[in-house]
Amino acid sequence: MPDYPIIDAHVHTYRSPEIGRRAMMGFGHTDHGGTVEELLRLMERAGIQRAVMVNMTPVADMFDAAIAKLPPDLSTADRQAAEVDIRQKMIERTQRRNAWTCQIAQEHHQLIPFIGLDPEMGEAGLIAELEARVEEGARGIKLHPASNRFYPNDRRLWPAYQRAQELGLPVVSHSGKFIMTPGSSDFAHPRNFAEALAAFPKLIFVLAHAGLGNFDAADEIARTYPNAFFDSCVAINGSQSAAYLSDEDAVNLIRSLGKDRVMFGSDYPWYDPILDSQRIGRLPLTANEKRAVLYENAHRILGL
Repeated sequence: MPDYPIIDAHVHTYRSPEIGRRAMMGFGHTDHGGTVEELLRLMERAGIQRAVMVNMTPVADMFDAAIAKLPPDLSTADRQAAEVDIRQKMIERTQRRNAWTCQIAQEHHQLIPFIGLDPEMGEAGLIAELEARVEEGARGIKLHPASNRFYPNDRRLWPAYQRAQELGLPVVSHSGKFIMTPGSSDFAHPRNFAEALAAFPKLIFVLAHAGLGNFDAADEIARTYPNAFFDSCVAINGSQSAAYLSDEDAVNLIRSLGKDRVMFGSDYPWYDPILDSQRIGRLPLTANEKRAVLYENAHRILGL
């Protein structure tokens, strides 16, 4: 264990282990259930001082599931009305999840709340949700383009980006391959962040997973946009029996993206924060580079 506190810049939490395991859909690499109590125990064992909850709601999949249950003989007008109602219910589920995340952070100061937003909320809805949750302690925004099937350069998100830039709130977004539904991975390709990065140069964007599987594209983003940052989760982990990246490739990725721009993240409960932080500690990086990735970068970039 290092002699400085670790920050995990990417975790997910759930009300119960049953909910957490359903969310992982068999794609997890641990036996964890994602509860707050479990995470806090793991953090204490790993020397992790703070963890950023980037909770999100898979509204696209839930919307599709609800639509599939509609009677097939509905009239066009009734179907359209039902879709509007279902979409509103999905927005409300996102709002409840955001409220819960903020509440948990109020109860446990070690946990930092980022809230989920979706372009389907509309301009007024996005701003209202963002400002309401900031009042409750939200410290940033989480987007998941691949899961919820929108592009990060969707102009409907521009008002939220503008307000986040004004408030100094970072945006964390899934980037790169989405292993759970590979067919939607293109939504989160690193190239799709370029327009937003250029339009909001003072807004910090964190490309989670460092553009997983699209590392060359992430590297191009890093060279072009100084407001682009990255986290290591999944790409550099110690939870899989066969590493996604070799030690040499992991070190090269960190140095190529910038040792001051990559933050440690575990993607708990899919991965284990103890094993994943230990993997960073074993990499042939300098002591200063390890300290930057495990602690200093998140402290500076996310304002922790």
